[in-house]
Amino acid sequence: MLTDLIIYIDNSIIAINKPSGLRTIPDGYDQNKENLQTLLKTEFPELMTVHRLDKETSGVILFARNKEAHRNLNHQFERRLIQKKYWVISHNIPEWKTFTARFPLLLNGDRQHRTIISQSGKISETHFIRHKFDQQKCISFLEAIPLTGYTHQIRIHLSFLGFSILGDLLYTKDLSSSQRKLNYSVNRMMLHAASVEFLHPDTNQRILINTDVPFSIDNF
Repeated sequence: MLTDLIIYIDNSIIAINKPSGLRTIPDGYDQNKENLQTLLKTEFPELMTVHRLDKETSGVILFARNKEAHRNLNHQFERRLIQKKYWVISHNIPEWKTFTARFPLLLNGDRQHRTIISQSGKISETHFIRHKFDQQKCISFLEAIPLTGYTHQIRIHLSFLGFSILGDLLYTKDLSSSQRKLNYSVNRMMLHAASVEFLHPDTNQRILINTDVPFSIDNF
């Protein structure tokens, strides 16, 4: 199974195409729950986590294989030198073709430990592009490019704007009865980390790693 998930590997980094439903790191309350980090360490014990994807999100995730690569990639994330792109299927249809969401986010802002829009939070930014929509089903296929990297950033941005992600059971709101039915009928959240672009920690060359999108607006 693990070999099927590896999409890039060398002496310093491993890139994985994480499936939806699998945690990135061990659960804080139950260390025995299956997670990607623990699975990978059975074959790569030196592995170090660089960033995370939500359990419900699929797509590209990077791991470092040594301390130097880990330090380098963390530095790139901190300086926002790493570019990521996501594909999304959302409820409702934006009037805009492109839009940049810029809101202050507060992590663990309510009793459900959700990220919320709050003036006491830190500024976050995501650029959205509408590629396709289905008027009858009232869903859209969007590209999301996060310019900051806060927990659940894309999910709360779209929810706040009125375009909750299809299959997101934590941030959906103000859905019609037919939308709620559709939201609970899908087997995953329709958010996929499609690509990551970064400077290789050994060569300083620009690397772009892509994955195919695992869902289509035409399937609903």
